[in-house]
Amino acid sequence: MARLKRRFSPNRIRLGSANNLPLEVGASDTTLFLVGRELCLFTILDARQVPVKQRKAFAALAVRRVAPFPDPDFDAAWSADGSAAIWYWSRARVAALAAGEPGKRKRFAAEALHMGRPIEEGVELFQLAEGVEARAWKAGQLHASRWWPQLPAPAQWADFLRGTGHALPRENVVPEPVAVELAASPWTKQPISTDALQLSGLDQYLPKAIFAAAVVLLLAAGAELGSGARAQIDIWRAQSAVNRLDAPLKRILAARDAADEASAEITSLLSLHGPRPTTSLMAELIRLMPGGNWQIKRWSQPTPDTLEVSLVAPGSNPEQLVSEWEASPMFKNVTTELGRDNELVVKATVTPPTRLSGEPAP
Repeated sequence: MARLKRRFSPNRIRLGSANNLPLEVGASDTTLFLVGRELCLFTILDARQVPVKQRKAFAALAVRRVAPFPDPDFDAAWSADGSAAIWYWSRARVAALAAGEPGKRKRFAAEALHMGRPIEEGVELFQLAEGVEARAWKAGQLHASRWWPQLPAPAQWADFLRGTGHALPRENVVPEPVAVELAASPWTKQPISTDALQLSGLDQYLPKAIFAAAVVLLLAAGAELGSGARAQIDIWRAQSAVNRLDAPLKRILAARDAADEASAEITSLLSLHGPRPTTSLMAELIRLMPGGNWQIKRWSQPTPDTLEVSLVAPGSNPEQLVSEWEASPMFKNVTTELGRDNELVVKATVTPPTRLSGEPAP
């Protein structure tokens, strides 16, 4: 059976910007390339109003619109409600990297879909073969992903947490990235572990609760076989054990309620933080634009957290421009479009500013 499985299994190779890494050698003439996270851009797609049979074509159209290259390909993790997390890349670039690898038929999939597993809520930081990737989850759905070539600085990590709506830890320390192995199948087809759904802190009292329940059952059986007085004494002892268990449980629940109140207060205070000033945004744009052979034709902020800039930048590389803007702590969800008269239209979401400890409120 193992020999038959290997005969029809494809070769698996991780495709990287620096080098390619063989993962599994199969006997078929098909090679599956896992496109490294450093070769991909990320976006979120809302297709809840689109019929199920048309969502894949809708996603392809949306990717072509936002991609800074003319030949995008993509892989997606679809949620039950019709939203999708999408990783997309240049078809020509990955084809060139895979040109020297074996396989008559070559298929491409996102590396990100073969590492890790979905969680209900929280933030993760993974160590990859090249760079690190951060993920943010809410209600069991991936709603943000960012890649860095090395461990992000504390300010970059804080901007990622703030941009995804997660509270900053008391000490702004970047966690140690977790090394992950690339699975044979994407996590969209793997069962979600129930371990992530356990109530933090309460599971440590489960053995004691089971023991107390077992004692009560035994005492109930003894009441039918033994004397009533002895049974009443044993029941009183069991009730005392249960009461002793209630005290630590009540302290845990009280601590959790206090933490929820503190989180709500922090969220309320953060909402008072004003948007980034236009002068800061323009200074950051000047820092990001290469050389001096460019000119701003139009500057627009439809909302305080969105920016649209029309540029005349001869010879600029849109793909490189998107990568440099995405690396900035002030921008995310960066896209480019070619406007009239060869103008380059750059659209981005402005991330909220991060206030350092001791910094006065605006």
